[in-house]
Amino acid sequence: MKKRAAAIISSLLVLGCAYPVFAAPKNVYTDADSGFAVQTVNPMIEYASKSSYGFQENNSTTDSYHSVAAIPADVLAKKTGIVFTTKQFKEKLAAEMSKKSGAKPDYALFRPETYTHATGQPYQNMEDSLLDCFDEDELQHAKFSYETKTVGKQTYFVISAQYPGAFDKEKAIDQRVTDKKLYITSENNILYLTESYCSAETEAAKKAKAAENKNSTLKKDYEEKGISAETAGSAVQDPKALQKALLPLTDSSLNDPKIQKALQKEREAILKGLTFFKPDKSKKNFGMNDPVLKQFVSLPDNWLYVRAAPEIKDQDGLKVNVAWTAPYTMVSNLANFAFTKDFEKDLKPEEIYNIYDESVILASYSIRKSNKNKNISDFAEEIFKIPQSDMQKALDELMPKLLNNEDLKKYAVLSNTKAKIANDGQVIKLAFDTNVKVMNRFDFLTHANLAGTRNNGLFSLYISKGDKTKTNAVANLADKVKLLPGK
Repeated sequence: MKKRAAAIISSLLVLGCAYPVFAAPKNVYTDADSGFAVQTVNPMIEYASKSSYGFQENNSTTDSYHSVAAIPADVLAKKTGIVFTTKQFKEKLAAEMSKKSGAKPDYALFRPETYTHATGQPYQNMEDSLLDCFDEDELQHAKFSYETKTVGKQTYFVISAQYPGAFDKEKAIDQRVTDKKLYITSENNILYLTESYCSAETEAAKKAKAAENKNSTLKKDYEEKGISAETAGSAVQDPKALQKALLPLTDSSLNDPKIQKALQKEREAILKGLTFFKPDKSKKNFGMNDPVLKQFVSLPDNWLYVRAAPEIKDQDGLKVNVAWTAPYTMVSNLANFAFTKDFEKDLKPEEIYNIYDESVILASYSIRKSNKNKNISDFAEEIFKIPQSDMQKALDELMPKLLNNEDLKKYAVLSNTKAKIANDGQVIKLAFDTNVKVMNRFDFLTHANLAGTRNNGLFSLYISKGDKTKTNAVANLADKVKLLPGK
Protein backbone atom coordinates (compact mmCIF):
# COMPACT_ATOMS: atom_id res chain seq x y z
CA MET A 1 0.00 0.00 0.00
CA LYS A 2 1.28 3.47 -0.86
CA LYS A 3 4.08 4.21 1.59
CA ARG A 4 2.56 1.45 3.75
CA ALA A 5 1.89 4.39 6.10
CA ALA A 6 -1.09 6.05 4.65
CA ALA A 7 -3.53 4.34 6.40
CA ILE A 8 -4.16 5.11 7.48
CA ILE A 9 -4.03 6.66 6.52
CA SER A 10 1.98 7.55 9.05
CA SER A 11 5.23 6.48 12.44
CA LEU A 12 9.75 1.97 16.80
CA LEU A 13 11.10 -0.09 18.93
CA VAL A 14 10.16 -3.74 19.00
CA LEU A 15 11.56 -6.40 21.28
CA GLY A 16 11.97 -4.46 24.49
CA CYS A 17 14.59 -6.94 25.59
CA ALA A 18 16.91 -5.29 23.08
CA TYR A 19 16.31 -1.83 24.62
CA PRO A 20 16.21 -1.58 28.41
CA VAL A 21 13.88 1.45 28.41
CA PHE A 22 11.00 -0.74 27.25
CA ALA A 23 9.12 -3.63 28.78
CA ALA A 24 9.33 -7.08 27.22
CA PRO A 25 7.24 -7.64 24.08
CA LYS A 26 3.63 -8.23 24.94
CA ASN A 27 1.95 -8.20 21.52
CA VAL A 28 2.25 -10.83 18.82
CA TYR A 29 0.28 -10.64 15.58
CA THR A 30 0.03 -14.02 13.86
CA ASP A 31 -1.18 -14.61 10.31
CA ALA A 32 -1.58 -18.39 10.23
CA ASP A 33 -2.93 -18.32 6.70
CA SER A 34 0.16 -16.53 5.35
CA GLY A 35 2.74 -18.12 7.66
CA PHE A 36 4.23 -15.21 9.58
CA ALA A 37 4.14 -13.63 13.04
CA VAL A 38 5.26 -10.18 14.20
CA GLN A 39 6.22 -9.09 17.72
CA THR A 40 5.45 -5.55 18.85
CA VAL A 41 5.72 -3.68 22.14
CA ASN A 42 2.88 -1.14 22.21
CA PRO A 43 1.58 -0.15 18.76
CA MET A 44 0.16 3.36 18.52
CA ILE A 45 -1.44 2.52 15.20
CA GLU A 46 -1.71 -0.80 13.38
CA TYR A 47 -3.43 -2.25 10.36
CA ALA A 48 -3.96 -5.83 9.24
CA SER A 49 -5.31 -7.62 6.20
CA LYS A 50 -5.46 -11.26 5.19
CA SER A 51 -1.92 -11.01 3.80
CA SER A 52 -0.25 -8.12 5.61
CA TYR A 53 0.32 -6.34 8.90
CA GLY A 54 1.71 -2.87 9.61
CA PHE A 55 2.34 -0.84 12.74
CA GLN A 56 4.00 2.13 14.38
CA GLU A 57 5.19 1.84 17.96
CA ASN A 58 4.02 4.35 20.51
CA ASN A 59 7.56 4.91 21.75
CA SER A 60 9.41 4.96 18.45
CA THR A 61 12.31 7.41 18.60
CA THR A 62 12.22 7.95 14.83
CA ASP A 63 8.47 7.83 14.12
CA SER A 64 9.08 4.91 11.77
CA TYR A 65 6.39 2.73 10.25
CA HIS A 66 6.89 -0.97 9.55
CA SER A 67 4.91 -3.59 7.67
CA VAL A 68 5.06 -7.21 6.52
CA ALA A 69 3.33 -8.52 3.40
CA ALA A 70 3.05 -12.10 2.15
CA ILE A 71 2.90 -12.54 -1.64
CA PRO A 72 1.95 -15.99 -2.99
CA ALA A 73 3.75 -17.59 -5.94
CA ASP A 74 0.90 -17.16 -8.45
CA VAL A 75 0.76 -13.40 -7.86
CA LEU A 76 4.52 -13.12 -8.38
CA ALA A 77 4.32 -15.16 -11.57
CA LYS A 78 1.68 -12.78 -12.90
CA LYS A 79 3.74 -9.74 -11.93
CA THR A 80 7.17 -10.89 -13.12
CA GLY A 81 6.44 -13.52 -15.74
CA ILE A 82 8.65 -16.06 -13.98
CA VAL A 83 7.66 -19.20 -12.09
CA PHE A 84 8.46 -18.50 -8.44
CA THR A 85 9.66 -21.01 -5.85
CA THR A 86 11.46 -20.55 -2.55
CA LYS A 87 14.20 -22.89 -3.80
CA GLN A 88 14.86 -20.65 -6.80
CA PHE A 89 14.78 -17.55 -4.61
CA LYS A 90 17.35 -18.92 -2.18
CA GLU A 91 19.63 -19.95 -5.04
CA LYS A 92 19.53 -16.38 -6.35
CA LEU A 93 20.07 -15.07 -2.82
CA ALA A 94 23.09 -17.31 -2.28
CA ALA A 95 24.58 -16.04 -5.53
CA GLU A 96 24.17 -12.44 -4.35
CA MET A 97 25.79 -13.27 -1.00
CA SER A 98 28.90 -14.50 -2.80
CA LYS A 99 29.31 -11.22 -4.68
CA LYS A 100 31.60 -8.52 -3.35
CA SER A 101 30.03 -5.59 -5.21
CA GLY A 102 26.72 -4.00 -4.34
CA ALA A 103 25.66 -3.54 -7.96
CA LYS A 104 22.01 -3.62 -8.95
CA PRO A 105 21.00 -7.31 -9.46
CA ASP A 106 19.41 -8.75 -12.59
CA TYR A 107 16.92 -10.97 -10.72
CA ALA A 108 13.48 -9.36 -10.91
CA LEU A 109 12.63 -9.89 -7.25
CA PHE A 110 15.78 -8.03 -6.19
CA ARG A 111 14.98 -4.94 -8.29
CA PRO A 112 12.92 -1.96 -7.03
CA GLU A 113 11.01 -1.71 -10.33
CA THR A 114 9.14 -4.89 -9.39
CA TYR A 115 7.76 -3.14 -6.32
CA THR A 116 6.80 0.13 -8.01
CA HIS A 117 3.30 1.32 -8.87
CA ALA A 118 2.47 4.00 -11.44
CA THR A 119 1.71 7.24 -9.59
CA GLY A 120 -1.95 8.12 -9.69
CA GLN A 121 -3.03 4.82 -11.22
CA PRO A 122 -5.81 3.01 -9.31
CA TYR A 123 -5.24 -0.42 -7.82
CA GLN A 124 -7.40 -3.13 -9.34
CA ASN A 125 -6.90 -5.71 -6.60
CA MET A 126 -5.32 -6.23 -3.18
CA GLU A 127 -2.26 -8.04 -4.57
CA ASP A 128 -1.24 -5.00 -6.62
CA SER A 129 -1.16 -2.75 -3.58
CA LEU A 130 0.70 -5.33 -1.48
CA LEU A 131 3.55 -5.18 -3.99
CA ASP A 132 3.65 -1.37 -3.95
CA CYS A 133 6.72 -0.27 -1.97
CA PHE A 134 8.21 2.49 -4.15
CA ASP A 135 6.66 5.20 -6.30
CA GLU A 136 7.86 6.45 -9.66
CA ASP A 137 9.47 9.60 -8.27
CA GLU A 138 11.46 7.54 -5.76
CA LEU A 139 12.53 5.19 -8.52
CA GLN A 140 13.86 8.15 -10.50
CA HIS A 141 15.44 10.28 -7.79
CA ALA A 142 16.20 8.08 -4.78
CA LYS A 143 19.66 6.73 -4.06
CA PHE A 144 19.40 2.93 -4.10
CA SER A 145 21.80 0.42 -2.59
CA TYR A 146 21.68 -3.37 -2.30
CA GLU A 147 22.98 -5.92 0.17
CA THR A 148 22.20 -9.23 1.88
CA LYS A 149 21.59 -9.57 5.59
CA THR A 150 21.25 -12.56 7.91
CA VAL A 151 19.34 -12.29 11.19
CA GLY A 152 19.20 -15.51 13.17
CA LYS A 153 18.50 -18.25 10.64
CA GLN A 154 16.76 -15.98 8.14
CA THR A 155 18.61 -14.31 5.26
CA TYR A 156 17.19 -11.28 3.43
CA PHE A 157 17.95 -9.40 0.28
CA VAL A 158 17.81 -5.71 1.22
CA ILE A 159 16.89 -2.78 -1.02
CA SER A 160 17.68 0.60 0.56
CA ALA A 161 16.29 3.85 -0.82
CA GLN A 162 17.21 7.34 0.38
CA TYR A 163 14.93 9.91 -1.25
CA PRO A 164 16.10 13.55 -0.91
CA GLY A 165 12.62 15.06 -0.95
CA ALA A 166 11.65 18.24 -2.77
CA PHE A 167 10.32 21.67 -1.86
CA ASP A 168 9.10 24.47 -4.10
CA LYS A 169 6.76 26.93 -2.44
CA GLU A 170 5.74 28.58 -5.70
CA LYS A 171 4.80 25.29 -7.36
CA ALA A 172 3.25 23.90 -4.15
CA ILE A 173 5.69 20.98 -4.11
CA ASP A 174 6.44 19.69 -0.64
CA GLN A 175 7.67 16.10 -0.62
CA ARG A 176 9.31 14.71 2.48
CA VAL A 177 12.74 13.17 2.77
CA THR A 178 12.42 9.41 3.17
CA ASP A 179 14.64 6.56 4.30
CA LYS A 180 13.27 3.18 3.36
CA LYS A 181 14.46 -0.40 3.53
CA LEU A 182 12.78 -3.39 1.96
CA TYR A 183 13.81 -6.76 3.42
CA ILE A 184 12.92 -9.60 1.03
CA THR A 185 12.91 -13.28 1.92
CA SER A 186 10.97 -16.45 1.15
CA GLU A 187 9.64 -19.60 2.79
CA ASN A 188 7.05 -22.16 1.64
CA ASN A 189 6.86 -20.62 -1.86
CA ILE A 190 5.71 -17.29 -0.41
CA LEU A 191 7.63 -14.05 -0.82
CA TYR A 192 7.75 -11.92 2.33
CA LEU A 193 8.29 -8.17 2.09
CA THR A 194 9.22 -6.39 5.32
CA GLU A 195 9.23 -2.66 4.76
CA SER A 196 10.59 -0.04 7.14
CA TYR A 197 9.70 3.57 6.33
CA CYS A 198 10.91 6.77 7.98
CA SER A 199 10.37 10.33 6.77
CA ALA A 200 11.20 13.93 7.69
CA GLU A 201 10.62 17.41 6.33
CA THR A 202 13.19 18.89 4.00
CA GLU A 203 15.26 21.65 5.55
CA ALA A 204 13.86 24.10 2.98
CA ALA A 205 10.29 23.27 3.99
CA LYS A 206 11.13 23.57 7.68
CA LYS A 207 12.67 26.99 7.22
CA ALA A 208 9.80 28.25 5.08
CA LYS A 209 7.21 27.13 7.61
CA ALA A 210 9.21 28.57 10.51
CA ALA A 211 9.42 31.89 8.72
CA GLU A 212 5.67 31.87 8.06
CA ASN A 213 4.94 31.06 11.69
CA LYS A 214 7.32 33.78 12.85
CA ASN A 215 5.74 36.28 10.48
CA SER A 216 2.27 35.39 11.75
CA THR A 217 3.36 35.73 15.39
CA LEU A 218 5.12 39.05 14.82
CA LYS A 219 2.12 40.46 12.97
CA LYS A 220 -0.13 39.47 15.84
CA ASP A 221 2.23 41.08 18.36
CA TYR A 222 2.37 44.30 16.37
CA GLU A 223 -1.41 44.41 15.86
CA GLU A 224 -2.04 43.86 19.57
CA LYS A 225 0.09 46.94 20.18
CA GLY A 226 -2.11 49.01 17.88
CA ILE A 227 0.04 48.77 14.74
CA SER A 228 -1.87 48.23 11.48
CA ALA A 229 -1.74 44.96 9.59
CA GLU A 230 0.05 46.68 6.68
CA THR A 231 2.74 48.12 8.97
CA ALA A 232 3.10 44.77 10.74
CA GLY A 233 3.51 43.02 7.41
CA SER A 234 6.32 45.35 6.44
CA ALA A 235 8.01 45.10 9.82
CA VAL A 236 8.40 41.34 9.71
CA GLN A 237 10.26 41.55 6.42
CA ASP A 238 13.22 42.87 8.39
CA PRO A 239 16.07 40.47 7.52
CA LYS A 240 17.30 40.50 11.10
CA ALA A 241 13.88 39.36 12.33
CA LEU A 242 13.79 36.52 9.81
CA GLN A 243 17.35 35.49 10.62
CA LYS A 244 16.51 35.41 14.32
CA ALA A 245 13.45 33.27 13.58
CA LEU A 246 15.57 30.68 11.78
CA LEU A 247 18.35 30.42 14.34
CA PRO A 248 16.58 27.98 16.73
CA LEU A 249 16.10 25.42 13.96
CA THR A 250 17.84 22.12 14.55
CA ASP A 251 18.88 19.70 11.84
CA SER A 252 16.32 16.89 11.71
CA SER A 253 17.56 15.48 8.42
CA LEU A 254 17.56 11.71 8.15
CA ASN A 255 21.28 12.04 7.45
CA ASP A 256 21.81 12.87 11.12
CA PRO A 257 24.05 10.08 12.51
CA LYS A 258 21.99 9.87 15.71
CA ILE A 259 18.78 9.29 13.79
CA GLN A 260 20.43 6.73 11.54
CA LYS A 261 21.81 4.86 14.56
CA ALA A 262 18.39 4.77 16.25
CA LEU A 263 16.73 3.74 12.99
CA GLN A 264 19.18 0.89 12.51
CA LYS A 265 18.48 -0.42 16.03
CA GLU A 266 14.74 -0.30 15.48
CA ARG A 267 15.02 -2.18 12.21
CA GLU A 268 17.23 -4.83 13.76
CA ALA A 269 14.59 -5.32 16.43
CA ILE A 270 11.88 -5.72 13.80
CA LEU A 271 13.79 -8.48 12.03
CA LYS A 272 14.52 -10.29 15.29
CA GLY A 273 10.80 -10.26 16.08
CA LEU A 274 9.74 -11.87 12.79
CA THR A 275 8.84 -15.54 12.59
CA PHE A 276 8.01 -17.53 9.46
CA PHE A 277 6.31 -20.93 9.46
CA LYS A 278 4.28 -23.27 7.29
CA PRO A 279 0.86 -21.70 6.58
CA ASP A 280 -2.18 -23.35 8.11
CA LYS A 281 -5.25 -22.74 5.96
CA SER A 282 -7.51 -24.54 8.44
CA LYS A 283 -7.31 -21.72 10.99
CA LYS A 284 -10.13 -19.25 11.54
CA ASN A 285 -11.09 -16.73 8.90
CA PHE A 286 -9.54 -13.29 8.68
CA GLY A 287 -10.77 -10.80 11.27
CA MET A 288 -9.96 -8.71 14.30
CA ASN A 289 -9.57 -9.57 17.95
CA ASP A 290 -11.32 -7.04 20.17
CA PRO A 291 -9.06 -6.78 23.25
CA VAL A 292 -11.78 -5.07 25.28
CA LEU A 293 -14.73 -7.41 24.64
CA LYS A 294 -12.41 -10.43 24.28
CA GLN A 295 -14.12 -11.50 21.09
CA PHE A 296 -13.09 -12.22 17.49
CA VAL A 297 -14.84 -10.20 14.76
CA SER A 298 -14.79 -11.86 11.32
CA LEU A 299 -14.12 -9.69 8.25
CA PRO A 300 -14.17 -10.35 4.48
CA ASP A 301 -10.87 -11.63 3.08
CA ASN A 302 -10.38 -8.55 0.89
CA TRP A 303 -10.83 -6.04 3.74
CA LEU A 304 -8.40 -4.58 6.25
CA TYR A 305 -8.77 -2.95 9.63
CA VAL A 306 -6.94 -0.04 11.21
CA ARG A 307 -6.66 0.49 14.95
CA ALA A 308 -5.38 3.62 16.62
CA ALA A 309 -4.18 3.21 20.21
CA PRO A 310 -5.88 -0.20 20.27
CA GLU A 311 -6.14 -0.42 24.04
CA ILE A 312 -6.70 2.71 26.13
CA LYS A 313 -6.93 2.48 29.91
CA ASP A 314 -7.64 5.09 32.54
CA GLN A 315 -7.32 5.00 36.31
CA ASP A 316 -10.97 4.14 36.80
CA GLY A 317 -10.78 0.85 34.92
CA LEU A 318 -12.10 2.11 31.57
CA LYS A 319 -10.86 0.29 28.45
CA VAL A 320 -11.58 1.52 24.94
CA ASN A 321 -10.89 -0.01 21.53
CA VAL A 322 -11.48 1.95 18.31
CA ALA A 323 -11.12 0.49 14.81
CA TRP A 324 -11.98 1.30 11.22
CA THR A 325 -12.43 -1.43 8.62
CA ALA A 326 -12.86 -1.14 4.85
CA PRO A 327 -12.04 -2.86 1.53
CA TYR A 328 -8.25 -3.06 1.10
CA THR A 329 -8.25 -1.79 -2.48
CA MET A 330 -10.40 1.21 -1.56
CA VAL A 331 -8.03 2.18 1.25
CA SER A 332 -5.01 1.79 -1.04
CA ASN A 333 -6.59 4.00 -3.67
CA LEU A 334 -7.44 6.62 -1.06
CA ALA A 335 -3.82 6.54 0.16
CA ASN A 336 -2.54 6.79 -3.39
CA PHE A 337 -4.82 9.77 -4.01
CA ALA A 338 -3.73 11.48 -0.80
CA PHE A 339 -0.06 11.01 -1.65
CA THR A 340 -0.38 12.68 -5.05
CA LYS A 341 -2.47 15.68 -3.94
CA ASP A 342 -1.84 18.93 -2.12
CA PHE A 343 -4.88 18.77 0.14
CA GLU A 344 -4.95 22.48 0.85
CA LYS A 345 -5.10 23.41 -2.83
CA ASP A 346 -6.16 20.39 -4.86
CA LEU A 347 -8.69 18.58 -2.68
CA LYS A 348 -11.98 18.06 -4.48
CA PRO A 349 -14.73 16.29 -2.49
CA GLU A 350 -16.06 14.56 -5.59
CA GLU A 351 -12.71 12.82 -6.11
CA ILE A 352 -12.84 11.34 -2.63
CA TYR A 353 -16.47 10.37 -3.18
CA ASN A 354 -15.60 8.58 -6.43
CA ILE A 355 -12.99 6.43 -4.65
CA TYR A 356 -15.03 5.73 -1.52
CA ASP A 357 -17.14 2.57 -1.39
CA GLU A 358 -18.03 1.40 2.14
CA SER A 359 -16.52 1.14 5.61
CA VAL A 360 -17.34 0.50 9.26
CA ILE A 361 -16.31 2.31 12.44
CA LEU A 362 -16.23 0.08 15.53
CA ALA A 363 -15.76 1.28 19.10
CA SER A 364 -16.00 -0.92 22.19
CA TYR A 365 -15.61 -0.19 25.88
CA SER A 366 -15.63 -1.90 29.25
CA ILE A 367 -15.76 -0.53 32.80
CA ARG A 368 -14.41 -2.38 35.79
CA LYS A 369 -16.58 -2.10 38.90
CA SER A 370 -14.80 -0.15 41.63
CA ASN A 371 -15.43 2.52 44.22
CA LYS A 372 -13.87 5.06 41.86
CA ASN A 373 -16.58 4.67 39.25
CA LYS A 374 -19.51 4.02 41.60
CA ASN A 375 -21.34 7.06 40.19
CA ILE A 376 -21.14 5.57 36.70
CA SER A 377 -22.50 2.25 37.95
CA ASP A 378 -25.37 3.96 39.78
CA PHE A 379 -26.22 5.94 36.65
CA ALA A 380 -26.26 2.75 34.57
CA GLU A 381 -28.62 1.09 37.04
CA GLU A 382 -31.05 4.02 36.72
CA ILE A 383 -30.96 3.81 32.92
CA PHE A 384 -31.81 0.11 32.93
CA LYS A 385 -34.84 0.80 35.13
CA ILE A 386 -36.46 2.91 32.42
CA PRO A 387 -39.17 0.89 30.60
CA GLN A 388 -38.54 0.21 26.93
CA SER A 389 -41.81 1.91 25.97
CA ASP A 390 -40.68 5.14 27.63
CA MET A 391 -37.32 4.96 25.87
CA GLN A 392 -38.96 4.45 22.48
CA LYS A 393 -41.38 7.30 23.13
CA ALA A 394 -38.53 9.68 23.97
CA LEU A 395 -36.68 8.57 20.84
CA ASP A 396 -39.75 9.12 18.65
CA GLU A 397 -40.10 12.64 20.04
CA LEU A 398 -36.44 13.39 19.41
CA MET A 399 -36.32 12.27 15.77
CA PRO A 400 -38.46 15.10 14.23
CA LYS A 401 -36.26 17.67 15.99
CA LEU A 402 -33.17 16.05 14.53
CA LEU A 403 -34.58 15.77 11.01
CA ASN A 404 -35.79 19.37 10.99
CA ASN A 405 -32.67 20.92 12.49
CA GLU A 406 -31.76 23.78 10.18
CA ASP A 407 -28.11 23.82 11.18
CA LEU A 408 -27.80 20.13 10.29
CA LYS A 409 -29.58 20.64 6.95
CA LYS A 410 -26.87 23.06 5.86
CA TYR A 411 -24.49 20.11 5.67
CA ALA A 412 -26.60 16.97 5.42
CA VAL A 413 -30.22 16.01 4.82
CA LEU A 414 -31.53 12.79 6.37
CA SER A 415 -34.31 10.70 4.81
CA ASN A 416 -35.91 7.25 5.22
CA THR A 417 -34.88 7.42 8.84
CA LYS A 418 -35.68 4.60 11.27
CA ALA A 419 -34.76 4.46 14.94
CA LYS A 420 -35.56 1.66 17.38
CA ILE A 421 -34.51 0.99 20.96
CA ALA A 422 -34.78 -2.16 23.07
CA ASN A 423 -34.15 -2.86 26.76
CA ASP A 424 -34.43 -6.37 28.24
CA GLY A 425 -32.96 -5.39 31.59
CA GLN A 426 -29.52 -6.73 30.69
CA VAL A 427 -28.68 -5.14 27.34
CA ILE A 428 -29.91 -1.87 25.83
CA LYS A 429 -29.78 -1.71 22.03
CA LEU A 430 -30.29 1.28 19.74
CA ALA A 431 -30.54 0.86 15.95
CA PHE A 432 -30.50 3.87 13.65
CA ASP A 433 -30.80 3.72 9.84
CA THR A 434 -30.93 6.62 7.43
CA ASN A 435 -30.04 7.86 3.98
CA VAL A 436 -27.86 10.96 4.01
CA LYS A 437 -27.30 13.55 1.28
CA VAL A 438 -24.15 15.52 2.11
CA MET A 439 -23.72 19.06 0.74
CA ASN A 440 -26.74 18.34 -1.44
CA ARG A 441 -24.43 16.33 -3.73
CA PHE A 442 -23.23 13.08 -2.19
CA ASP A 443 -25.51 10.19 -1.25
CA PHE A 444 -24.73 7.75 1.56
CA LEU A 445 -26.55 5.04 3.47
CA THR A 446 -25.77 4.60 7.16
CA HIS A 447 -26.58 1.83 9.58
CA ALA A 448 -25.68 2.45 13.23
CA ASN A 449 -25.90 0.14 16.22
CA LEU A 450 -25.26 0.99 19.85
CA ALA A 451 -25.50 -1.75 22.47
CA GLY A 452 -24.46 -1.70 26.08
CA THR A 453 -24.65 -3.62 29.33
CA ARG A 454 -23.86 -2.22 32.77
CA ASN A 455 -20.20 -3.06 32.17
CA ASN A 456 -19.43 -3.00 28.46
CA GLY A 457 -20.71 -1.83 25.11
CA LEU A 458 -20.19 -1.55 21.39
CA PHE A 459 -20.86 1.14 18.80
CA SER A 460 -20.91 0.30 15.09
CA LEU A 461 -21.42 2.72 12.20
CA TYR A 462 -21.62 1.39 8.63
CA ILE A 463 -21.38 3.98 5.83
CA SER A 464 -21.97 3.01 2.21
CA LYS A 465 -21.81 5.21 -0.87
CA GLY A 466 -25.17 5.40 -2.61
CA ASP A 467 -28.50 4.30 -1.22
CA LYS A 468 -27.98 0.57 -0.72
CA THR A 469 -26.07 -1.74 1.61
CA LYS A 470 -23.16 -3.32 -0.28
CA THR A 471 -21.83 -6.00 2.11
CA ASN A 472 -24.55 -7.13 4.51
CA ALA A 473 -22.20 -9.21 6.66
CA VAL A 474 -20.10 -6.12 7.37
CA ALA A 475 -23.02 -3.74 7.81
CA ASN A 476 -24.30 -5.97 10.60
CA LEU A 477 -20.98 -6.69 12.31
CA ALA A 478 -22.26 -5.39 15.64
CA ASP A 479 -25.15 -7.87 15.61
CA LYS A 480 -22.64 -10.73 15.73
CA VAL A 481 -20.98 -9.47 18.90
CA LYS A 482 -22.66 -10.87 21.99
CA LEU A 483 -22.33 -8.55 24.95
CA LEU A 484 -22.16 -10.28 28.29
CA PRO A 485 -23.92 -8.61 31.25
CA GLY A 486 -20.84 -8.88 33.45
CA LYS A 487 -20.77 -9.10 37.26
